[in-house]
Amino acid sequence: MERSEEQRTRGRTGALVAGALVLGTAVVGTVARGTGTRIPIGLERTSSSTFTAPTGGAVTFSGTLDRTAVRRGTDGLVRMELVIAAREQPATQPVRVPTDLVVILDRSGSMAGAKLEQARAAVRELLTQLGPDDRFGLVTYSNEATLVIPLTAADDRARDRWFSAVAEIAPSGGTNIASGLDLGLDTIERSRGSGRVPRVILVSDGLANQGDASHQGLVQRGGRAARGEYMLTTVGVGADFNEYLMTALADAGTGNYYYLQSGDNLAAVLAREFGAARATVASGLAVQITPAGFVRVVDAAGYPLEPVAGTDPGAVVFRPGALFAGQERRVWVTLAVPSHALGTVNLADVSLSYAVGAERTTIALTDVPRVACVEGEDDFYAGVDVSSWTRSVLVDGYNALQQRVARDVKAGRLDDARKAIQEFRNDTATMNARVQSAPVADALLLVDELDGEVGAAFRGADQREKQNALSKARGAAALDERRAGSKQ
Repeated sequence: MERSEEQRTRGRTGALVAGALVLGTAVVGTVARGTGTRIPIGLERTSSSTFTAPTGGAVTFSGTLDRTAVRRGTDGLVRMELVIAAREQPATQPVRVPTDLVVILDRSGSMAGAKLEQARAAVRELLTQLGPDDRFGLVTYSNEATLVIPLTAADDRARDRWFSAVAEIAPSGGTNIASGLDLGLDTIERSRGSGRVPRVILVSDGLANQGDASHQGLVQRGGRAARGEYMLTTVGVGADFNEYLMTALADAGTGNYYYLQSGDNLAAVLAREFGAARATVASGLAVQITPAGFVRVVDAAGYPLEPVAGTDPGAVVFRPGALFAGQERRVWVTLAVPSHALGTVNLADVSLSYAVGAERTTIALTDVPRVACVEGEDDFYAGVDVSSWTRSVLVDGYNALQQRVARDVKAGRLDDARKAIQEFRNDTATMNARVQSAPVADALLLVDELDGEVGAAFRGADQREKQNALSKARGAAALDERRAGSKQ
């Protein structure tokens, strides 16, 4: 069977990311000393590139810098890989948390045919997986929203009624996503019970065209999930939906985002989200970064950066969602260090808070990472951690490039897409000429392949269709790989 463009893209990037993670496991902490190992005169030796938080709770937390030096007069960018992991549970204590799951399903007219048939089949399959302690609810929407199945415990009699209700869902009308979100989130919040894990999944194939269709209004609705410390996951089906809105909703709701070219994988997506919810051991993850001095937080794997009120200027928080037993999440944070003068500077205080049941815990990296601003190339390359830099390029840099290119292609900006590709190629090749990372050299071949796909998307009578498909496939694959471990 021929693989979709989404699957081919995931295979290409996934192999390199896996290789980078293996490389990091094998040689983490090694430092490329280039041709010189000296510390610049007058500068303190920087701290090590790896930092950890105290252990003992349900979650472990650590950070690794890709470099401990920047060159004077440059952009001063430094990446730190944050690793957040939930401990494995003993075999004698299997994790099985009662779950409240609400699915919000688009039944607008454009869902007619195979997509709605597959959606109904996916919901039916999900119903068979519910345990007696789980509760399920279903909201559908077109011109307005309807509560088809109230949030109810999954006993056999209820399941029989639910199968009949699902079979009667029919397509019609427009796409009022706002009404579906309002009713679905109301449903989960009105009936939340202690000791249960709530999760909402939004499935849509189209553009919001009724009710409050504004990006800001819809994203604000998604933020209700973050404030309530539960997750809103979004699934875009087909070729018409607004992937940037669906991604923003998932980010605001601290959930996952999926792109399906058709609905035939929807059952697997729903099962994956339900399984993760049942095994959740820590929810409401929030990483706070308080930069020192004139250091700035530039990015955190594309997660929204929220200012922290009542703290130092520049302090931000991002919310990567929840963790289930044994899950490990990796997030690359990019910081900009002042590079106008030689010296050693502190980077930032970094902490993680999370909830286990009703109890909230905060842990922090015990040491403040430090970076030296240096003059010469030898001193700069002496501070490069080869394995960490390799992972930063493959996991964060390359996938951030794919996301930027996807946006440019979607908007028809061929020159901007090619300029971004060329800048990434030049900067990475220049650095790798000295670092000599084989996986990064392989990644540069993928950049050439990406350039070729971009060019092909702007040729032919069907170029708008090709641009839309390329944007969705590349953007979704890049988001998954950039937030390593989010969907394990």
